[in-house]
Amino acid sequence: MRTNEIVEKGRRGFRLALYFIVFGSIFFLGVTPPVQAEHGNECTRGSLKGPYGYVFSGLQFPSPPSPVGVGAVAAAGLIAFDGEGGLTAQDTFNNGVTISHRTGTGTYTVDSDCTGSAELGGDFGGLSFYFVIVSRGREFSFLVTNPGTLQPGVAMATGDEKCTLASFKGTYRNTRLDYRAAAFFSNANAGLEVAIVDGRGSIFFPPVTQSTNGVFAHPTATGTYTVSSNCIATLDLLIVNGATSNHARREGVVVDGGNQVWLVGALSPVNAGTAQFKKRFLHGEDD
Repeated sequence: MRTNEIVEKGRRGFRLALYFIVFGSIFFLGVTPPVQAEHGNECTRGSLKGPYGYVFSGLQFPSPPSPVGVGAVAAAGLIAFDGEGGLTAQDTFNNGVTISHRTGTGTYTVDSDCTGSAELGGDFGGLSFYFVIVSRGREFSFLVTNPGTLQPGVAMATGDEKCTLASFKGTYRNTRLDYRAAAFFSNANAGLEVAIVDGRGSIFFPPVTQSTNGVFAHPTATGTYTVSSNCIATLDLLIVNGATSNHARREGVVVDGGNQVWLVGALSPVNAGTAQFKKRFLHGEDD
């Protein structure tokens, strides 16, 4: 009799344990997915909100698309998202023929996989682009999708509520690529440079390395710059290369809290290219 009682108690204990296991599994399965969805990697229109600086460059083909008559284009500017599907933008655009300052408004959509699309009106004339959001909405890469274009770009949050001259300060490396003619392949200029920026409106380039159609030189440059409260920036330079000198002007935007500055050629339309400054850090500190 005692043996049967022991067996029965064991059965009741097993059934009780099984009940808690099954109930616990149902509770876990029922509660966990919503929590994961809430804190997962899905994107919404609110994933893009506030001002972002952007830069892009590439090619513009004639209509219908043909390699004959293709030209270089570049732009840098500011785009602001309202988090609900509306946006505004302004930039400096250089297509190798003219330089224009565009403004416009538009709309955007974002899919849960963090891809999306946008369209801009006004001076942008229906410019459309596809984008992919990265870095938790802090950055996105994009590709202009209007027919006849080959124009990839990148955008990043400005990082400052209001910018000042001191937002652009420190030692930066600059990578630059210019196509200095409407026939972009006839005169190309690339540079790898170090810039010393004082945070008060002055900039200096020690001897840099540049290549013009494969011929290398080491010019120096000095200049001035401005930064507006919305992080739009301008840069005016005097470049000295031996016995020759020339002026250059660039316009663009400060991003990433001043860690980067993206600019486009804005003095002459035949200088259709971009310059991308990135702050240099030594041992984790600003030098």
